[in-house]
Amino acid sequence: MEQIVRFEDIAFPLVMKDVTDTLFTGILFVSHNTYKKGLIFNEGRLCAIQSNRIDELLGNILVDMGIISLEENLRSLATTRLERRKQGVVLLEMGLVQPREIAEAVRLQTEKRFLDIFSWESGTVQKVAKTEINKHPELGKNDLTLLIRKGIMEYAPFSVVIAALSPFAETIPKVMVDNLPGDSGIDMDYIRRYTVSEILLLGQDPPRALLGLYCSGVVSFEESTFKDLTETLRQKLKDIKDKDPFEVLGVDRQISEGGLKRAYIKTVKANHPDTYAYADDPEVKRLANEVFTEIQKAYTHINKIREGKPIEEPKGIDESLQAEILFSRATEFLKSRDYQNALDHFKLAVTLMPEERIFKESYVKTLYLRFQNTGSGNPLEIKSAIREGLQRFPNSDTLYVIYGWLLKKEGSRKALDAFQRALDINRDNIDAQRELRLYQMRDNR
Repeated sequence: MEQIVRFEDIAFPLVMKDVTDTLFTGILFVSHNTYKKGLIFNEGRLCAIQSNRIDELLGNILVDMGIISLEENLRSLATTRLERRKQGVVLLEMGLVQPREIAEAVRLQTEKRFLDIFSWESGTVQKVAKTEINKHPELGKNDLTLLIRKGIMEYAPFSVVIAALSPFAETIPKVMVDNLPGDSGIDMDYIRRYTVSEILLLGQDPPRALLGLYCSGVVSFEESTFKDLTETLRQKLKDIKDKDPFEVLGVDRQISEGGLKRAYIKTVKANHPDTYAYADDPEVKRLANEVFTEIQKAYTHINKIREGKPIEEPKGIDESLQAEILFSRATEFLKSRDYQNALDHFKLAVTLMPEERIFKESYVKTLYLRFQNTGSGNPLEIKSAIREGLQRFPNSDTLYVIYGWLLKKEGSRKALDAFQRALDINRDNIDAQRELRLYQMRDNR
């Protein structure tokens, strides 16, 4: 589309989906008020972004990172304009920065220029295709995908999210992968059970997460060719769950053992998942398996009743005690840096006792430590967990400190606000005190 299109007609997240889906090679010219940017793509991968925003110049990024001073930035910028050379080269010649610092600043500059566009509610976009782009992509496919989801989750106005999802309001999202990515920020059950319009009523985060997954190709809003079959299975599952075990198998309580087995085999044959093998649809497969599982449970329960045993298995030890044991084990795993086992145990403890603040804080802290020390996981996953934790525990100074660590790692000055918020909640928070002192010492250099 070489014509100019308004963001009010096609939201930027949807523009990005089109770019990545079609492996677009060319330039996107976007503008908003006085801001103008050019996004260069090679086969759907971002190569570079040009921008006329002053605060997105490389020198300003380096100032924000604390690498150079405001005065050094202005001095190098004057030389850059006078000699018509890149500011990064001038800063290197002045001995003010190291090559690795320039590389990190360029990465942050690209992210800042890109994420800023997600915040635009109005503006225009012009897509100009090129046969060839002689630039190497700055971001890999996965990095760009994560950045798109971050833009939607953290920067896009909710009105943009609503506008982008509204055309699919009556559709039930279809998951295109076996497992959702760790940074998805939405429960799989929401996607499988609700229409888009129903998910829009769940608050801001689930719709944002859904749009992010759609724009990165994880879910689809296309109606399945097996829509009628899906609805039939969904209704069958509901009916089974509303019946008692005898009704599920269509037998009375006085039926003989042989009669019960024959009824069970007949029902299993009629509802075996292989019956629907022709339907190449993940939702059909899932629902068929659930129906089959409910039939097996009904048969097991009837046998227990006939043997005089309770249907429900004994719950075992008290849930609060079980949660404490899990928490203790998780702490031991964390001490030995077995992050995955620690996370699994902390998560179970949180599930058993969601009202216990220290369980949630420990889980989120372990997510951060795993990311920091091993590179596993990602910032969006951690931020999603922090948001969820702060919704339940808004006065958790620990969660604000973790958020500050994450922002600091990303080079964001917003980390300072997070540490200050932690200290406002708890004046004795040692981590927040130390981080704020470090900022004060650096600013006074």
